[in-house]
Amino acid sequence: MKLYKLIIPVLAFSILQSSCKKETFVKANIDPNVLYGVDPADQFQAAAAGSQDDFEYYYDVYRNEMPWMQYLTGSSGNGNNFTGIGSNFNYRYSKVFYGRVGPYLSDIPVLVSKMSADAQAARVYEINIALIFKAFYAFYVSDINGSIPYTQAFQARYGGTLTPVYDRQEQLFDTLDLQIKSAVATLKTPQTVTQTLFGAKDPFFGSSADEAAEWIKAGNALRLKIAMRLMKRDPAKLKSIATEVLADANQMSSVADTWMLNVGSTYADGSGNYSPNGFVAARPMVEFFKAHADPRLRVFYRVNKDSDYVGSYTSPDAAHSPANAALYTVADTLSAIQHRLFTPNFDEMDGNGAGTGNGFFPFLTYAEYCFIRAELGARNITSDNAATWYTKGVIASITFYDQRATAAGISNYVAVTQTEINNYLASTGIVFDASKAVEQIACQANIDFYRQPSEAWAWWKRTGYPNSTSVLQWEVLTSNGSVLTLPRRAPLFNLPLTDANYANQQAAFSDMEKDPGFGQPNDPSGRVWWDAE
Repeated sequence: MKLYKLIIPVLAFSILQSSCKKETFVKANIDPNVLYGVDPADQFQAAAAGSQDDFEYYYDVYRNEMPWMQYLTGSSGNGNNFTGIGSNFNYRYSKVFYGRVGPYLSDIPVLVSKMSADAQAARVYEINIALIFKAFYAFYVSDINGSIPYTQAFQARYGGTLTPVYDRQEQLFDTLDLQIKSAVATLKTPQTVTQTLFGAKDPFFGSSADEAAEWIKAGNALRLKIAMRLMKRDPAKLKSIATEVLADANQMSSVADTWMLNVGSTYADGSGNYSPNGFVAARPMVEFFKAHADPRLRVFYRVNKDSDYVGSYTSPDAAHSPANAALYTVADTLSAIQHRLFTPNFDEMDGNGAGTGNGFFPFLTYAEYCFIRAELGARNITSDNAATWYTKGVIASITFYDQRATAAGISNYVAVTQTEINNYLASTGIVFDASKAVEQIACQANIDFYRQPSEAWAWWKRTGYPNSTSVLQWEVLTSNGSVLTLPRRAPLFNLPLTDANYANQQAAFSDMEKDPGFGQPNDPSGRVWWDAE
């Protein structure tokens, strides 16, 4: 009943807000004077601030992607149809096309072009940093939607079209790779004048000693991330891109290079749609952590009333079994997820009030970069030593989450020790085993993606790990005796017939349907281009 009361006003507000956004969007697209005098740095900062969406967390993250990836369940376990996707999913699409991300980042080169010649010469790096950021989100949206408008999108108020064609995913990935490659090359090239950077208005790398250098590393890592999606479709191109990227000396080399959005304690408000309240630890993750003394256990989850960690069954049949009823009926038996790792201002009701720590939203962690290189080596795509990069990835992930736990102000948090890390790396199942290299790498990457469940979902689709027999063992998900199937993409719905871009959308749908794995547009069990069988 509480959820019902919450959703209705949220949906009503969403409809009104969507209408207002579209009116504002249209006005801005037909009136280029709207932006005269705006500082490009302000547009970058606004795009960064708008890159996260509370509706996306409420629906996509907490209630879909995290339960699918067996990180958490609701306090009563997963419902019988929890793998189904309703219409309240895929908020990433709207925030990029109707929110701030796509339009604001597209404004930056236009705003610079209206400046004096000297000012334009000083903002070359800013334009290219914005292109890397924009490429990330185009990839993020396409990842579960397939073909999307991009090349012709966001340009209407500058003489472009209000009906942009859809870029096929295969072509889009090529476009984005070239866009990032060019941006990185420009950022590496000394300019004739001192460059004006975003600085304090760059919440990703603005506080670093060399903002441009960090974006070069992020761009190279992003090229690898996108290229990994080519593994089943074009392994030769994957190898070519990986070889080219890794020939560049400018690479991520520590946790400090992690690409993430740094936010204050109230950005992801713990009393609103970002609230992690009511979610509990998933049994597979808890049992794995306990079996191997993984120090991330206390970062991800809270102890129960008995000062122990107890996880919820992820299979609906197991959660609803009378034999397991006590887990769900006796208060505080199950471990809650670690609230302040998601919303630092969460009030734990311990008499100390709301938290005051800092929040974060990871885009591409150094640990992920390490696991990518480990997998490239394990598959003999590159000469990287898989064992070395696997170990680096595990250490980086533990270190990263230890730092985030401290920064977020988790109550009574005890920092991870080097001894804990050493013991973990030496434990059975964690020690690198060349015969299970890809499995181990993918399972450790899955753990690191706790705050990036969409990427965990992608790695699961690409590698098949974790699963019910892997080192990190998932439960077989059954409902009323039937095995449940996880979705593979967002369901796609038709625009209204009256929408100006209806014809382009339908053309894109028809094109995607030519791939036998895609299925019908509204079928989430279908596969986008990169997710080949």
